Amino acid sequence: MTNRSHLRIRRPATPTTTRAIRHVLVAFLTAIGLDEDSRDDIQTAVGEALANAAEHAYEGTEIGQIELAVEVGENSLCVDVVDEGNFIERDRRPGRGFGLTIVRAIARDVSVDQRGGTRVRMVFDTGNLPV
Repeated sequence: MTNRSHLRIRRPATPTTTRAIRHVLVAFLTAIGLDEDSRDDIQTAVGEALANAAEHAYEGTEIGQIELAVEVGENSLCVDVVDEGNFIERDRRPGRGFGLTIVRAIARDVSVDQRGGTRVRMVFDTGNLPV
């Protein structure tokens, strides 16, 4: 049997909102039966992508929207963090700039699409989830 669970949230891109979205994500991952270590890893990676969108996507403009979309596959989880802002390449600052490095270290696959905003897609291995 294929698990077709999914989650989609669209909210203003603020630090307070991103914390709330992470809590909803963890509740969702718990509900689908993902183990605690996997939940922690996924929360860390997705939290980095959410924080980057909230902090950088709408710099100098009004606060825009951020979307989290999660799709559960047979042995994987696909997570998209989407904003409608601008992806800005920055020089590395001391103690900063490790977000995507962390995401890439945790996720099996990561892609960044910058057409019409920014979509960070992360794919995580989940093993067999309870049905």
